[in-house]
Amino acid sequence: MSGEYEMKESIYKEAPVAKAFWVSWYNVLPMGSFELHRPWWISGYRASDEAETICAAIIAPNEEAAKQIILNAYDEPPKSVEWRFCNERPDDWSPFNDRFPRADWMKWSAT
Repeated sequence: MSGEYEMKESIYKEAPVAKAFWVSWYNVLPMGSFELHRPWWISGYRASDEAETICAAIIAPNEEAAKQIILNAYDEPPKSVEWRFCNERPDDWSPFNDRFPRADWMKWSAT
């Protein structure tokens, strides 16, 4: 992968400590072009254009890196992303609950 979507070393130099982030965005690409081993779910659809609403739990040093991890999960990253939110979570936070159950393929550990 090249261009603006490559992971930039400076992203990690800003904050070397890993943190948990709860991230959501609208997806308009087929999900076959996306592979992320961190927990993620399609949580709904936007009424205006039926774009998928996706939520993901990411471990990263900062918000920019968390978003970059998601962009890197696309075979061909979208030219622009409509982020809904990217919220830092407490160290003991777990993304799993009744609405967002854990699947066997999901990799998650406390920060």
